[in-house]
Amino acid sequence: MAQRGWLIDLGRCIGCHSCTVACKAEQNTAPANSPLLFKGGNPQRPLHLSYRWVIVQEGGTYPNVWRTFVTSACNHCQTPACMNSCPVNAISKRASDGIVLIDQEKCIGCKYCVWACPYGAPQWNESSQKVEKCTMCVERVDKGLQPACATTCVGKALTYVPDFTVAQSGENAPEGFSDPPLTRPSTRFVKK
Repeated sequence: MAQRGWLIDLGRCIGCHSCTVACKAEQNTAPANSPLLFKGGNPQRPLHLSYRWVIVQEGGTYPNVWRTFVTSACNHCQTPACMNSCPVNAISKRASDGIVLIDQEKCIGCKYCVWACPYGAPQWNESSQKVEKCTMCVERVDKGLQPACATTCVGKALTYVPDFTVAQSGENAPEGFSDPPLTRPSTRFVKK
């Protein structure tokens, strides 16, 4: 089976969140309005979904401190925990390229996939009462284009890999990344 994946260079990510913004723009995820609270306005925050986000890791002690940014999304795993947990088979892995997708018509909103995924990729949509996640911009990929997040990365830290090598699954994973042999994520990291 062919597999598409990600290469993330931890030394190049500057934490600008351009990948997050590109994803939100491409996928039209909530909020449609500002997530900020306004004086005298509705005290409830709008619905928020992010298929891609940036994790900030910090450590060390003064004067030897460090900070690392890790762009994160669905890893389109070889053995997806989300797919294995779905009781109605709403989650599938395309044989042609390994992209993991959720069929919104079949999803019953049980959230089993949310709880099963060790990477936090499936997101609960309060409005639709269904679960959504990164599709690796499947509509772009099917047209021969790269995912929006990868084309927008200003530091060239996030690279779309059309022919991911399964043996490199989770290679050089940063601290806190779930144990790669559990799901065999289609993501490889380059350390600083």
